[in-house]
Amino acid sequence: MKKILFLHGFFASGQCVPALALRESFENRAEVITPDLPMHPKEAVGYIRDLIDKEKPDLLVGNSCGSFYAQTVAPIVGIPALLGNPQFQMTEFLKQRIGEHQYKSPRKDGKQDFIIDETLIDEFAEMEATQFNYCNPYYKDRIWGLFGEQDTLAHYEPLFLENYIQSFHFPGGHTPTKEEVRTWYVPLVEKMLMQYPLPENGIRYFRHFKGGLYRYVRTAFDSETKERMVIYQALYGDEQYWVRPEKMFFENIERDGRKFPRFAEIDK
Repeated sequence: MKKILFLHGFFASGQCVPALALRESFENRAEVITPDLPMHPKEAVGYIRDLIDKEKPDLLVGNSCGSFYAQTVAPIVGIPALLGNPQFQMTEFLKQRIGEHQYKSPRKDGKQDFIIDETLIDEFAEMEATQFNYCNPYYKDRIWGLFGEQDTLAHYEPLFLENYIQSFHFPGGHTPTKEEVRTWYVPLVEKMLMQYPLPENGIRYFRHFKGGLYRYVRTAFDSETKERMVIYQALYGDEQYWVRPEKMFFENIERDGRKFPRFAEIDK
């Protein structure tokens, strides 16, 4: 059975309307995982990465801030993503809402109160500045955007189209209703699951910008710093194994005025 990981918006939880509608729509057809995400962005991304390691989903589906996270991690973890109304500028959204708030859907830990402050905004600003650093041409048509025509909170389709090509509209607002999820999200999810199946063995291949071919083996952790590292194998010469920081492996670099991936993912 396929697995879908749904990432909710900032004020929501894994029990929000879109999450429940997605789970109901795919009942007995796919497992839809809808966790409560931590409020702080680094903690949230770390939690998402650990969950992906454990569950190995076939597709990421996000809404709002959840789409911000999905876009950031998708090219790194090698999973296609559907971004619903992506909120790519969380700092602007949060600056207007400093103070005490409550989540709009129930959280499993029962903690509904939280505070937006300058520290939280600074944390999002740091992640915002690098959110497109890992864009890879391989995912140009594997990350799709779905934009509500009545969305009054996020208007980032032009920014999305600077990096990706598959853009769709639906006649709704920022947070889709149950019916909108069924009508617009579900068909796109079904299409993506069929069109972009993950390799059964999980093997990924990359070409270094200098021309060498490599096989991605797995992610590992530095025992001292806990930083994620990539173990990869050369597909030439003695086929030696190498390791380097994950951020360095997946980042885009600049040479002679051009930006491109250090390692571009390819189909072997």
